[in-house]
Formats: sequence, C-alpha cells, structure tokens
Amino acid sequence: MTAHPQAIAALAQAQRMMSQTNPGIWFDSWYNDLRDNNNDGAIDDAGEKSPDGSHHAGIYTAKVAPIGRLTVSDVPDSLLRTIPVTYRVCIDVPIESYAAIGVPIARSRWIPTFFATLQALPGWQVWLHGNRPSSLLDGDIVAANNPAHQHAGIVETGVVYDSVINLPGPSSARRYGMYSPSGYNDMAKVPRFLFEQVLGIECYARWVGK
Repeated sequence: MTAHPQAIAALAQAQRMMSQTNPGIWFDSWYNDLRDNNNDGAIDDAGEKSPDGSHHAGIYTAKVAPIGRLTVSDVPDSLLRTIPVTYRVCIDVPIESYAAIGVPIARSRWIPTFFATLQALPGWQVWLHGNRPSSLLDGDIVAANNPAHQHAGIVETGVVYDSVINLPGPSSARRYGMYSPSGYNDMAKVPRFLFEQVLGIECYARWVGK
C-alpha cells in the first residue's frame, strides 16, 4: 500500500515547516523555554507565565543568543540576535501541513477532540482504542493520548526505520538533549520507535482521499 499523493504533499509541507527560519517556529510555552519571549530582559519571568498555545496568531520578535545552547543571559546584549518567530504547539504541525494543501482537516488543538472530529470527516481513516494500521505510510498522523502525555506528529517512512516530524515542548526537548534556546526552529524529526517507546502512540489517522 502506498500513501495518497496528498498525504505525501502534506509530509513535504511538514518538512518545509521543519526548515523554516523566517519566521522561525517555536513551541508556544513561554514560561519554561529559557527564552526572553516578551523582550523585557528576563527569562521565563512573571510576564511570560501564560498557558501553552496562547500566542498562535501573528509573528513576534524575540532575542536569542548567537550560538548553540546559550541563552540570552549567557552573553552580552550586543551579541544577541533579534529574530521573527511564530508560536505553535504539536498538533499544529499536522493541521497546518494538511490545510496548506487544501485537505479537510480537524482544527481542534486538543488531541482527543482533533481525532474525534477527524473520524467524522470524509476521506480520513482513524484508528483508536488500541487499533492500529498494519504499517505506517508517509503523511500518517500519530499521537500519544494518555494521562501522562498528549503529543502528535506526522510520519515520514524510511528504508531502515520510520520517523515522526513533531514539535516537542521545551521541557521534553531538554530532557532528551534536543533543545537549543538559540535556535530558529524547535521542530524535530525522531525515530518512530523512540516516539512510541517514550510517549506511546494511541491514535493514528490516514488521509485516503474522497
């Protein structure tokens, strides 16, 4: 079985998002990302304690350190870069990837509602409650949906192993050595077996076309 051409196109859009730097894409979690998101000279301060997903609309500016895993507190202000940023959460990656190519897609940013809505849309096949496809295809949407984790991504198949393009939160990214507060883009590609081992996968969705 091969992926639908539009699913392949959605994957290509996710790949473009992963390399996007102008504006960059940061996970929308201002209170724990080691960044000065509101440009007030302080990292993760009281002015940045807002719920995840609060800054979805618009393009922001933020200052970042010039290299690596340094923060704005580690270098003089004269060496900081000001960059344009958009803020997203994990489910925005599959939503925007499919919406960009004109495929009808659920717009809820809460994973249980997203998959429940998707199940009712024509052209989508959804597996829930322990069910799963026999194999994964390019463009499949996968998600952890359990008391410990809710996290989604989009599948890229490979010769040796499949990967999941996703947008990890700052705390999770730091835990696994994937986080760079000076980076332009927080999106990442991880082996599917690691995604499943660490988070679990309870939800699957595939665009099969109308």
